[in-house]
Formats: sequence, C-alpha cells, structure tokens
Amino acid sequence: MRAAPTPDPSIDVAGLVIDEPHRFRVDGRVHTDAHLFSLEMQRIWERSWLYVGHESEIRQPGDYRTTVLGRQPIILSRGEDGSIRAMFNRCMHRGAVVCRAERGHANHFRCPYHNWVYRNDGTLVGMAQKSGYGDSFDTSEMNLVAVPRLEVYRGLIFACLDPEVIPLRDRLGPTAWYIDQWADRSPVGRIAVTEGVHRYQYPGNWKFQLENGVDGYHGNYVHESFVKILNRSGDRKQQEVVRTRNRVGSNNCAKGLPHGDGLLEREDGMLGTFDYASLDDYRQALVETHGQDRLADILTQRNILIFPNVYLFESHIRVMRPISPTSTLVDTIPTWIEGIDDALNTRRLREHERFFGPSSFGATDDIEIFVLNQTGVQAEAARWLDFSRGLARERVGKHGERIGHSTDETPQRAMYREWQRRMLVGEEMAS
Repeated sequence: MRAAPTPDPSIDVAGLVIDEPHRFRVDGRVHTDAHLFSLEMQRIWERSWLYVGHESEIRQPGDYRTTVLGRQPIILSRGEDGSIRAMFNRCMHRGAVVCRAERGHANHFRCPYHNWVYRNDGTLVGMAQKSGYGDSFDTSEMNLVAVPRLEVYRGLIFACLDPEVIPLRDRLGPTAWYIDQWADRSPVGRIAVTEGVHRYQYPGNWKFQLENGVDGYHGNYVHESFVKILNRSGDRKQQEVVRTRNRVGSNNCAKGLPHGDGLLEREDGMLGTFDYASLDDYRQALVETHGQDRLADILTQRNILIFPNVYLFESHIRVMRPISPTSTLVDTIPTWIEGIDDALNTRRLREHERFFGPSSFGATDDIEIFVLNQTGVQAEAARWLDFSRGLARERVGKHGERIGHSTDETPQRAMYREWQRRMLVGEEMAS
C-alpha cells in the first residue's frame, strides 16, 4: 500500500483554484494533502451551517438522535417543552459520551463511566456518591454544553460551531426557494425521513461526493449498465434517457448558487426516480394546496447541494462526513412524502432501492469512480483537475446564479469558488 503523502504546510491556498475566463482548474492536492484537510475542518466545517438531522426524527418530547457536527459528537433532543436542542455529547466530568445509541426516546442521559445523569435538556440532575464533592462544589456549570447555533428550515435542522455565523435564512439565500419546492412535493408541505439509513464509507476525499451529486455529465457513461437494464425491461428507452440528458431547456440545467450551493435539475426526471409526477391524483392534490402556477416548479426534479455537507435528492437526503483526506462517510436517508398514499411512497422507495440502495446500480457505480479518482490524483506530476465544461456558454440568472447546460460543470465551479473563499478567509483570521 502506498504511504500517505506528507502534509505540506507550505501549500499556497490561493493557488489551488485557478479561475480564468475560459478555463477553471483545481489542484489535485485538495484531495490528498493532510494539512489542507485539517484547514478545511477548521475553516469550513467548524464555521459553516451543517445539516445535522430532520425534525421528523425527533417528533415527540423525549425523542433524540446522536450525530457529529464536523468532528464533534452532539445530541439532538426534543425537550418536554417541545423545543429542539443540540448539546455536545460529552460528560462534564471526564469527557465520556453520555448517549451511545443513534436514536431513541429518553427523559435523561446517563454517563456510563461514573453515573452522572443529565435531563434531556442537558441539565445535570444526578451525581453518583455526590457527598464526595462537598457542599461548596458548584454544579450549575456542569450541565451539558449547548451547541452555539441551531436553526431549522422546512424541517431541516442545521447547527454551527461558530456563534457569530450569519442567520441560517440569510445563509441559504436563493437556495431556500429550491428547498421550498423540494418540501412542497408534499400536498401538506412536509417531508419526513424513514428510520432506515444506508451508510457507507469510501476510500476517497469528501469533495468527490460533492462534485458528483450535481454532475450531469457522467450518467450516460458511469450508469450505462443501469440505462441498458431500463431499456431491456421496457421501463425507459435508452435513446430517451440520452435525449433527455442532452436537451436544452429552462428546467434542464445545472446551476451554481451563492455560498457554494448548486443543483442539477431536469423536468423529465433523474435516473433512479419513480415517475409519480405524471399521476393525475397526485398532481391534483398539489394544485389544490400550492396552486397551478407552482406545479411545474414543484415537479421539476433536482439534486440540491447545500454546501458543504448535505444533498436533497428526490428520494433521499444525503449527508457527507469527512473522516480523513482519503476517507468519507456517507448517510443516504430515504424520505417519505407526507399527505400522499402509502402505496405511492412505497413505489418511490422501491425505485430508490434499485438505484441508490446497498445492492443497487447507481450508488455502487459512483463509489467505484470515487476510488478511481482517489487513486488517480496520487499522480501528483499531472496535478491539475479541469472543471471548464460549459464555461463559455454559462449565463447569469436574475438572482445572480450561474446557469449552464445540465452536463456542464457550473455547480462544481461554484463549490470550489466558495471552498477557496472560505479557506482564504480562514487564513486571514489566523494571521
């Protein structure tokens, strides 16, 4: 096995992304260097709004789930007053996690090390053999520490380690409109997540997953075998899939949004999605709730990237967690559209399993590519990665978003512009 590259603290961050009028390049070391990875965690992951869960996972008072905010373990909990809290999953005595289960229901958390007990709002309510501390020991400072910032938008829970971060709605900007269309695929305006999670870890950098989710260029090649299966089974003709991918239209494009967000959108649907948009009863239910004028916007299928750690797909929420420069953990969490027939949701999930599940075609194809990418970028003499596709035909929309053909690398460029901006801002703050 090849030894990991030696971290290089002398790398000039400003020179890692070359943004020119007719060419856009990224230094391949952004996927391999341990020093850069450490800077990413400090300057991006510890200062960004990160998706940490969904309201439907903690519906009732006492419900909780554990997760990680950047590299730090946290607990999301619904208190007795109905409010959602985020607390660091760390006992204030000697640092052990106080909650080891991924999700559950409890009115308290008990540290397994020395039996300190906390209410589900983080308040310390019990200490084993308390007399050993004496009357002067102040327990008021021993409650679980709250995460500095926590906000919710359309059921999506975001948290941030930076207490000075801008409000979530300001951060989302125009991306909020796309989140609204995603959530309003429900006639009652609510998307829920299922209890099942498909978790996988691949030996590659986290940014490969970010690049890929809004990449409309690779589908005809990486997922060719799946398209052939659709053709053979009569589900969808191969020529139709290729024609749809190459069509130019207002709702068939790739977009780069502010703050590194981006999306891929196709009005004729994506691979691996069930065509429920054509069902008359479903369409009518949407019209009755949201109006005829919003129907086309709601039914356009999109892969929405909210930089740096979450995707909203038609059938699932995908969450990325960097482990190291060459290792990434991904949670694929299927969604349930509230307010529609259970049978329709089931058909959605069956199609999701066929393309995105553990024994599927699409997800496994992509993971193989991530491994090939990580292997290839070890050839440091070649160095540059090219993201210039569509640069010459890109246009600017009314909200400042950059718009390209659905096979263009417009959203990837937006992602790396924000990556570089955040890395350089962090450099200024550290100097």
